[in-house]
Amino acid sequence: MPITIPTIAEIRDQIISDIETKIGASIPIAPKSFVRVLAVALAGVQGLAYRFGKWIYQQIFPQTADEEALARIGDQYAISRIPAMRAQLTADATGDEDTELPAGTLWRGPNDLVYSQAATVVIPEAGTVEIAVECLTAGEDGNLEIGEILNLVTPIPGATGEATVNATVVTGEDQEDIEDYRDRILIRLRNRPQGGAAPDWVLWTREVPGIVKAFAFRTAPGTVTAYPLVAVTGDSRLPGAPKIAEVLAYLDDTALRPLCADVLVVAMTERSFTVKITGLQPNTQEVKDAITAAYQTYLWSRYPKQYPNEINPVDIVSAAALYGVAFEAGADQLTLELYINGNPSPIAAHILASNEIARLQEIQWL
Repeated sequence: MPITIPTIAEIRDQIISDIETKIGASIPIAPKSFVRVLAVALAGVQGLAYRFGKWIYQQIFPQTADEEALARIGDQYAISRIPAMRAQLTADATGDEDTELPAGTLWRGPNDLVYSQAATVVIPEAGTVEIAVECLTAGEDGNLEIGEILNLVTPIPGATGEATVNATVVTGEDQEDIEDYRDRILIRLRNRPQGGAAPDWVLWTREVPGIVKAFAFRTAPGTVTAYPLVAVTGDSRLPGAPKIAEVLAYLDDTALRPLCADVLVVAMTERSFTVKITGLQPNTQEVKDAITAAYQTYLWSRYPKQYPNEINPVDIVSAAALYGVAFEAGADQLTLELYINGNPSPIAAHILASNEIARLQEIQWL
């Protein structure tokens, strides 16, 4: 329930009313009346006290705590905000045979960020040698695509001065979003550690930088499969191979996982849905755009059941729900058919399997 703070005027009027009740007489309405001036001054002080009290109250609970208070709550459970991570890449450098590229050599990327070479290498007869570099600036901006070019900051005789990125070893990540950090703390508070139950695996997976949501299921006796996501909206929610390997390395550490458990980390499968709409009224571009945005949001919010007895599960994509979403988006009338890609026939609903999430492929306006 939200806390409502009275306005300064309301507090002033209440002070005047209380004084009038106490003395049994009306206060003169003149603005310079001593009691009215005093009431205004006291109302200002009380208004500050109300706001300070509300702020103090909010710091008690992780749902409303500010950044500093939330960190203190997290410290009680050894949950720290995940710091920004530096991108680590490998690249192919070229040059003359026997040319040495020493450790600490600086390379500049097409993003204007500087990368430091990890170890000394010598270019062999073939003229190409692999180097490992780390971005000196932490965060997502340090990530580069395979094929992008690094250039030497300071020329080295015998080296061409260029290196072509061939792989990502560690994905650069920004500092954990405060709301993702808050969500991890709430998961911990709502689920006591149980030595390897599903909530433990979900929380452990979320401890990897860049993972904002996760699911975990026992997929075979003694085997746990974790499904991490790097975003909850958009077309890039699935982690790439480097992030999958990073999560697996973290979960497979014997200092963390139960000794009797085998762990797999797998990217979820995106099930794409197409919606065919006829008879839309009002048939305007504004309504169409609103429906499209609402359908995207609806499908992005569909997830498999993590627990059999889950309250308000969101694992079903249904045509009936899409009707409601369209009406809320401004449609007065329409007929729709829901298709799951790969199936030529319309469906009434689809229940997401444990490894599936949903996305909107397209809307066909007929």
